[in-house]
Amino acid sequence: MTNAIRKKRPGVAIEELLLHQDNAHSHRATDTLMTIDFLGYERIYHAPYSPDLAPMDFAVFPRLKSELRGRRFETLEELRLAVRSEVGRFESEWYLTVYQKWV
Repeated sequence: MTNAIRKKRPGVAIEELLLHQDNAHSHRATDTLMTIDFLGYERIYHAPYSPDLAPMDFAVFPRLKSELRGRRFETLEELRLAVRSEVGRFESEWYLTVYQKWV
């Protein structure tokens, strides 16, 4: 887990990371929580059934839905391409602002 994080985020100090998980069963499993604690990661509490705490739910998905509203897609692949295209247009500064507001 630590090596994967270092590979994906080489400039981030591991000891400063906060781990935010939702309430999926696999995230709440005793083995998962023990491993996270053993590795020394700090976990952020996620209230049960509170999707409003996840940036994807309160910012990214609503904006994406707004951008795609009214469009029709013949295939799942068409939809996937449209989603990738729209998400790619979101400015990196916008994502940073969303994250900072969430924190």
